[in-house]
Amino acid sequence: MKNLRTQLPPLDTLIFFEAVIRNGGFTAASAELYVSQAAVSKRIRQLEDWLATDLFERGTRSLTPTPAGKALAEPVAMALDYLRTSLEGIKSPPRASVRIAANNAVSMFWLFPRLKAFTLSQGSCPVETIVTNDPTDLLSPDNDLAIVYADAPPTGWVGQKLMDEELAPMSSPRGVQKYRQDPQSMPLLEYERYAPDWINWDVWAKRHSTSALLELPKVVCQTYGQSIGRAIAGEGIALVSCTLLRNELASNALQRLDEGAFQTRKGYFLVQNSSCIERNDVEELAGFLLGAD
Repeated sequence: MKNLRTQLPPLDTLIFFEAVIRNGGFTAASAELYVSQAAVSKRIRQLEDWLATDLFERGTRSLTPTPAGKALAEPVAMALDYLRTSLEGIKSPPRASVRIAANNAVSMFWLFPRLKAFTLSQGSCPVETIVTNDPTDLLSPDNDLAIVYADAPPTGWVGQKLMDEELAPMSSPRGVQKYRQDPQSMPLLEYERYAPDWINWDVWAKRHSTSALLELPKVVCQTYGQSIGRAIAGEGIALVSCTLLRNELASNALQRLDEGAFQTRKGYFLVQNSSCIERNDVEELAGFLLGAD
Protein backbone atom coordinates (compact mmCIF):
# COMPACT_ATOMS: atom_id res chain seq x y z
CA MET A 1 0.00 0.00 0.00
CA LYS A 2 1.23 3.45 -0.84
CA ASN A 3 2.45 5.53 2.07
CA LEU A 4 0.56 8.73 1.26
CA ARG A 5 1.94 10.41 4.34
CA THR A 6 5.39 10.48 2.80
CA GLN A 7 4.30 10.88 -0.80
CA LEU A 8 2.02 13.90 -0.19
CA PRO A 9 2.77 17.20 1.54
CA PRO A 10 0.72 18.22 4.60
CA LEU A 11 -2.85 18.84 3.44
CA ASP A 12 -3.07 22.27 5.07
CA THR A 13 -0.19 23.52 2.88
CA LEU A 14 -2.27 22.73 -0.19
CA ILE A 15 -5.28 24.55 1.31
CA PHE A 16 -3.13 27.62 1.96
CA PHE A 17 -1.63 27.42 -1.54
CA GLU A 18 -5.08 27.27 -3.18
CA ALA A 19 -6.27 30.26 -1.13
CA VAL A 20 -3.22 32.34 -2.13
CA ILE A 21 -3.66 31.51 -5.82
CA ARG A 22 -7.37 32.27 -5.78
CA ASN A 23 -7.08 35.49 -3.76
CA GLY A 24 -3.95 36.73 -5.52
CA GLY A 25 -1.83 37.26 -2.44
CA PHE A 26 -0.91 36.40 1.16
CA THR A 27 -2.89 39.24 2.74
CA ALA A 28 -6.23 38.36 1.16
CA ALA A 29 -5.68 34.66 1.82
CA SER A 30 -4.89 35.31 5.49
CA ALA A 31 -8.17 37.23 5.88
CA GLU A 32 -10.14 34.35 4.34
CA LEU A 33 -8.39 31.71 6.45
CA TYR A 34 -8.54 33.77 9.68
CA VAL A 35 -4.78 33.50 10.27
CA SER A 36 -1.90 35.96 10.13
CA GLN A 37 -0.06 36.78 6.92
CA ALA A 38 3.05 35.26 8.49
CA ALA A 39 1.20 31.97 8.99
CA VAL A 40 0.26 31.89 5.31
CA SER A 41 3.84 32.64 4.27
CA LYS A 42 5.10 29.87 6.56
CA ARG A 43 2.76 27.24 5.01
CA ILE A 44 3.70 28.25 1.47
CA ARG A 45 7.40 28.04 2.33
CA GLN A 46 6.79 24.60 3.86
CA LEU A 47 5.16 23.41 0.61
CA GLU A 48 7.99 24.90 -1.47
CA ASP A 49 10.55 23.13 0.71
CA TRP A 50 8.73 19.83 0.28
CA LEU A 51 8.63 20.32 -3.52
CA ALA A 52 12.18 21.71 -3.60
CA THR A 53 11.04 24.51 -5.90
CA ASP A 54 9.62 28.01 -5.62
CA LEU A 55 5.92 28.46 -6.29
CA PHE A 56 5.86 32.27 -6.24
CA GLU A 57 8.12 35.10 -7.32
CA ARG A 58 8.07 37.51 -4.42
CA GLY A 59 8.41 41.16 -5.47
CA THR A 60 8.25 44.18 -3.20
CA ARG A 61 4.63 44.87 -4.15
CA SER A 62 3.57 41.79 -6.09
CA LEU A 63 3.31 38.05 -5.82
CA THR A 64 3.46 36.14 -9.09
CA PRO A 65 3.15 32.35 -9.49
CA THR A 66 6.20 30.70 -11.00
CA PRO A 67 5.74 28.16 -13.84
CA ALA A 68 5.66 25.46 -11.15
CA GLY A 69 3.02 27.39 -9.20
CA LYS A 70 0.89 27.83 -12.32
CA ALA A 71 1.18 24.14 -13.14
CA LEU A 72 0.16 23.12 -9.61
CA ALA A 73 -2.74 25.54 -9.20
CA GLU A 74 -5.43 23.74 -11.21
CA PRO A 75 -4.73 20.16 -9.98
CA VAL A 76 -4.73 21.32 -6.34
CA ALA A 77 -8.01 23.25 -6.78
CA MET A 78 -9.64 20.26 -8.49
CA ALA A 79 -8.40 17.80 -5.85
CA LEU A 80 -9.62 19.93 -2.93
CA ASP A 81 -12.98 20.51 -4.60
CA TYR A 82 -13.37 16.77 -5.24
CA LEU A 83 -12.48 16.01 -1.63
CA ARG A 84 -14.94 18.62 -0.34
CA THR A 85 -17.77 17.29 -2.53
CA SER A 86 -17.09 13.71 -1.47
CA LEU A 87 -17.12 14.59 2.22
CA GLU A 88 -20.36 16.58 1.90
CA GLY A 89 -22.03 13.53 0.37
CA ILE A 90 -21.13 11.44 3.41
CA LYS A 91 -21.48 13.98 6.22
CA SER A 92 -24.75 13.79 8.14
CA PRO A 93 -27.00 16.75 7.29
CA PRO A 94 -27.62 19.27 10.06
CA ARG A 95 -30.71 18.56 12.13
CA ALA A 96 -33.63 20.59 10.84
CA SER A 97 -35.41 22.94 13.22
CA VAL A 98 -39.05 22.48 14.12
CA ARG A 99 -40.91 25.59 12.92
CA ILE A 100 -43.78 26.61 15.16
CA ALA A 101 -45.96 29.66 14.47
CA ALA A 102 -48.25 31.60 16.80
CA ASN A 103 -49.68 35.08 17.03
CA ASN A 104 -48.03 37.76 19.12
CA ALA A 105 -50.19 37.34 22.24
CA VAL A 106 -49.99 33.53 22.31
CA SER A 107 -46.22 33.66 21.76
CA MET A 108 -45.49 36.17 24.51
CA PHE A 109 -47.90 34.98 27.18
CA TRP A 110 -48.08 31.21 26.62
CA LEU A 111 -45.64 29.71 24.13
CA PHE A 112 -42.26 31.25 24.98
CA PRO A 113 -42.23 30.24 28.67
CA ARG A 114 -43.04 26.66 27.66
CA LEU A 115 -40.41 26.61 24.92
CA LYS A 116 -37.84 27.56 27.56
CA ALA A 117 -38.90 24.54 29.61
CA PHE A 118 -38.77 22.35 26.49
CA THR A 119 -35.23 23.54 25.72
CA LEU A 120 -34.14 22.29 29.15
CA SER A 121 -35.91 18.93 28.76
CA GLN A 122 -34.51 15.57 27.65
CA GLY A 123 -36.47 15.72 24.38
CA SER A 124 -35.12 19.12 23.35
CA CYS A 125 -34.50 19.78 19.65
CA PRO A 126 -33.77 22.89 17.54
CA VAL A 127 -36.87 25.11 17.39
CA GLU A 128 -37.59 28.09 15.15
CA THR A 129 -40.46 30.38 16.12
CA ILE A 130 -42.56 32.44 13.74
CA VAL A 131 -44.52 35.24 15.40
CA THR A 132 -47.23 36.68 13.17
CA ASN A 133 -50.77 38.00 13.50
CA ASP A 134 -51.56 37.13 9.90
CA PRO A 135 -53.69 33.93 9.80
CA THR A 136 -52.30 33.06 6.36
CA ASP A 137 -48.71 33.15 7.65
CA LEU A 138 -49.66 31.03 10.65
CA LEU A 139 -50.79 28.24 8.36
CA SER A 140 -47.92 28.50 5.89
CA PRO A 141 -46.87 25.09 4.53
CA ASP A 142 -43.33 25.94 5.72
CA ASN A 143 -44.50 25.66 9.35
CA ASP A 144 -44.47 22.28 11.11
CA LEU A 145 -46.70 23.37 14.00
CA ALA A 146 -48.99 26.31 14.63
CA ILE A 147 -51.21 27.56 17.42
CA VAL A 148 -54.44 28.88 15.98
CA TYR A 149 -57.59 30.41 17.43
CA ALA A 150 -60.49 28.45 15.98
CA ASP A 151 -63.33 26.03 16.70
CA ALA A 152 -61.58 23.11 14.97
CA PRO A 153 -58.25 22.31 13.26
CA PRO A 154 -58.05 23.91 9.78
CA THR A 155 -58.20 21.84 6.61
CA GLY A 156 -54.89 20.11 5.91
CA TRP A 157 -53.84 20.22 9.55
CA VAL A 158 -54.39 17.86 12.45
CA GLY A 159 -54.27 18.75 16.11
CA GLN A 160 -55.77 19.05 19.54
CA LYS A 161 -57.20 21.87 21.61
CA LEU A 162 -54.78 23.40 24.08
CA MET A 163 -57.34 25.49 25.95
CA ASP A 164 -60.74 27.12 25.69
CA GLU A 165 -61.05 30.87 25.41
CA GLU A 166 -62.65 33.05 28.08
CA LEU A 167 -62.46 36.84 28.04
CA ALA A 168 -63.08 39.22 30.93
CA PRO A 169 -62.55 42.95 31.61
CA MET A 170 -59.57 43.39 33.95
CA SER A 171 -57.07 45.84 35.30
CA SER A 172 -54.54 45.89 38.10
CA PRO A 173 -55.90 45.85 41.66
CA ARG A 174 -55.09 49.56 41.83
CA GLY A 175 -56.84 50.10 38.50
CA VAL A 176 -59.95 48.23 39.63
CA GLN A 177 -60.11 50.35 42.78
CA LYS A 178 -59.67 53.50 40.72
CA TYR A 179 -62.50 52.45 38.40
CA ARG A 180 -64.85 51.89 41.31
CA GLN A 181 -64.07 55.33 42.67
CA ASP A 182 -64.12 57.21 39.36
CA PRO A 183 -65.16 55.10 36.33
CA GLN A 184 -64.45 57.80 33.74
CA SER A 185 -60.81 57.93 34.80
CA MET A 186 -60.25 54.42 33.44
CA PRO A 187 -60.44 54.06 29.64
CA LEU A 188 -61.02 50.86 27.73
CA LEU A 189 -57.74 49.71 26.22
CA GLU A 190 -58.60 48.86 22.61
CA TYR A 191 -56.48 47.10 19.97
CA GLU A 192 -56.73 46.42 16.27
CA ARG A 193 -58.28 43.18 15.04
CA TYR A 194 -55.94 41.32 12.69
CA ALA A 195 -58.37 38.49 11.96
CA PRO A 196 -62.17 38.31 11.65
CA ASP A 197 -62.55 35.97 14.63
CA TRP A 198 -60.60 38.18 17.05
CA ILE A 199 -62.71 39.82 19.74
CA ASN A 200 -61.99 43.37 20.83
CA TRP A 201 -64.12 45.92 22.68
CA ASP A 202 -66.24 46.67 19.62
CA VAL A 203 -67.16 43.01 19.25
CA TRP A 204 -67.59 42.59 22.99
CA ALA A 205 -70.01 45.56 23.05
CA LYS A 206 -72.38 43.81 20.65
CA ARG A 207 -72.79 41.01 23.19
CA HIS A 208 -72.94 43.30 26.25
CA SER A 209 -74.96 46.23 24.98
CA THR A 210 -76.15 47.26 28.47
CA SER A 211 -72.74 47.22 30.15
CA ALA A 212 -71.68 50.36 31.96
CA LEU A 213 -68.20 49.90 30.49
CA LEU A 214 -69.49 51.07 27.12
CA GLU A 215 -69.77 54.61 28.51
CA LEU A 216 -66.02 54.78 29.13
CA PRO A 217 -63.59 56.45 26.70
CA LYS A 218 -61.28 54.29 24.60
CA VAL A 219 -57.54 54.39 24.12
CA VAL A 220 -56.22 52.47 21.11
CA CYS A 221 -53.07 50.45 21.79
CA GLN A 222 -50.63 49.31 19.12
CA THR A 223 -50.98 45.63 20.05
CA TYR A 224 -53.02 43.35 22.28
CA GLY A 225 -49.90 42.86 24.40
CA GLN A 226 -49.61 46.60 24.93
CA SER A 227 -53.19 46.73 26.18
CA ILE A 228 -52.31 44.05 28.74
CA GLY A 229 -49.19 45.94 29.82
CA ARG A 230 -51.11 49.14 30.35
CA ALA A 231 -53.80 47.29 32.29
CA ILE A 232 -51.16 45.78 34.58
CA ALA A 233 -49.81 49.31 35.09
CA GLY A 234 -53.32 50.43 36.13
CA GLU A 235 -53.74 52.73 33.13
CA GLY A 236 -57.01 51.29 31.88
CA ILE A 237 -59.20 48.25 31.44
CA ALA A 238 -58.18 45.47 29.06
CA LEU A 239 -60.17 42.62 27.60
CA VAL A 240 -58.09 39.80 29.02
CA SER A 241 -57.82 36.21 27.85
CA CYS A 242 -58.18 34.31 31.10
CA THR A 243 -56.47 31.22 29.67
CA LEU A 244 -53.46 32.95 28.14
CA LEU A 245 -52.84 35.16 31.16
CA ARG A 246 -53.48 32.68 33.95
CA ASN A 247 -50.10 33.48 35.52
CA GLU A 248 -50.93 37.19 35.71
CA LEU A 249 -54.26 36.32 37.31
CA ALA A 250 -52.68 33.92 39.79
CA SER A 251 -50.09 36.51 40.84
CA ASN A 252 -52.81 39.18 41.18
CA ALA A 253 -51.11 41.39 38.61
CA LEU A 254 -54.53 41.47 36.97
CA GLN A 255 -57.89 41.45 38.67
CA ARG A 256 -61.38 40.96 37.25
CA LEU A 257 -63.94 43.71 37.31
CA ASP A 258 -67.46 42.93 38.45
CA GLU A 259 -68.47 42.39 34.82
CA GLY A 260 -69.03 38.76 33.86
CA ALA A 261 -66.64 36.74 31.72
CA PHE A 262 -67.43 35.89 28.13
CA GLN A 263 -67.10 32.35 26.73
CA THR A 264 -66.20 32.62 23.05
CA ARG A 265 -66.93 28.94 22.30
CA LYS A 266 -63.61 28.82 20.51
CA GLY A 267 -60.17 27.88 21.69
CA TYR A 268 -56.49 27.62 20.92
CA PHE A 269 -55.51 24.55 18.92
CA LEU A 270 -52.03 23.16 18.49
CA VAL A 271 -52.10 21.94 14.90
CA GLN A 272 -49.55 19.97 12.92
CA ASN A 273 -48.88 20.12 9.21
CA SER A 274 -50.12 16.80 7.83
CA SER A 275 -46.98 16.57 5.66
CA CYS A 276 -44.69 16.13 8.70
CA ILE A 277 -46.72 13.61 10.68
CA GLU A 278 -43.84 11.12 10.79
CA ARG A 279 -41.19 13.50 12.15
CA ASN A 280 -40.16 12.47 15.64
CA ASP A 281 -38.89 15.92 16.63
CA VAL A 282 -42.21 17.54 15.68
CA GLU A 283 -44.10 14.90 17.66
CA GLU A 284 -41.77 15.44 20.62
CA LEU A 285 -42.42 19.18 20.77
CA ALA A 286 -46.16 18.78 20.17
CA GLY A 287 -46.43 16.22 22.98
CA PHE A 288 -44.53 18.48 25.37
CA LEU A 289 -46.75 21.48 24.66
CA LEU A 290 -49.95 19.43 24.95
CA GLY A 291 -48.81 18.17 28.33
CA ALA A 292 -47.78 21.59 29.63
CA ASP A 293 -49.84 23.29 32.32
